[in-house]
Amino acid sequence: MFHVEPWSKSWLILVIVPFLFYSCSPSRSTIQISDYILQPNGKEIVGNKGLSAFIFENKRTKISLEQFLSTKFKTDNYGEHEFWVTIQKDKYKIIIYDEDEFEKYFNSANYTVMNVVSDDSKQGDHRKFIAISMINAYNEDCLANYSLFQSVAVNYLKKLKDEYLY
Repeated sequence: MFHVEPWSKSWLILVIVPFLFYSCSPSRSTIQISDYILQPNGKEIVGNKGLSAFIFENKRTKISLEQFLSTKFKTDNYGEHEFWVTIQKDKYKIIIYDEDEFEKYFNSANYTVMNVVSDDSKQGDHRKFIAISMINAYNEDCLANYSLFQSVAVNYLKKLKDEYLY
C-alpha cells in the first residue's frame, strides 16, 4: 500500500495550504479607463477637502503633459504643474498631478492599462495615467459632481486631452 513519511506530510501542507489560500482569495477589481473618469479625493486646497480629478490613460509616446502645456500657453518652465486658462471670459486653474501625487491620491494599482506600449517605443512622459484637477478663481472644484462648472471643465479637459494625445 501507499505509505507517506511524517516529514513529507508537513512538507505537503507547507506547499498546498498557501496555494489554496492564494487561489481562493478574491481577485482585486481594477478600473479600465476608455476615455476618462472623474475621481474625488485628490489634492487639498484652501476651501476644499479634496479636489476631483479628470483621469485618463497616457500614451507614453509623447512629450510630458507639462511640456505640452508650457508650449501651448507659452510659459518658460517645463516643470510647471499649474496653469491659468480663460474659458468663456472666466479664469480657471488647471492643476496637473505628478507621478508621486497620483500614487498618493489615486494609486495606479486601482487602474488597468488598456493600451500597452512596448519599452522600445516609450518616449518622454512615462506615467501610465494623468490626473488633472480644475478650480475657478474662487477656489471652487469645477469637476465635483455638484459643481455648476463641471460641464465647462470636462469639455475643456476632453479637448485638451485629445489635443495632447493626438
